[in-house]
Amino acid sequence: MISLRLPEELEKKLSEVAKIENKSKSEVIKESLVYYIDHFAKQPSAYELGEKYFGLYKSGISDKSTNHQKYIKDVLIKKQK
Repeated sequence: MISLRLPEELEKKLSEVAKIENKSKSEVIKESLVYYIDHFAKQPSAYELGEKYFGLYKSGISDKSTNHQKYIKDVLIKKQK
């Protein structure tokens, strides 16, 4: 059993929806939670969202992640010349 407090405005909206749907407020809340949980679980992860872009643009430099500071320094030196 869960009890919760809702802001006054939200409780008014809940009451209106319950009245329109001819359901109790508890039923509306239960249905809303089921809908939310079902859709929350179906959201793709950050990895899944970016997966199609991984490796899409290759620099040809295999050690870029480990020597990035060297590459940045080289670019900065070139800009100063």
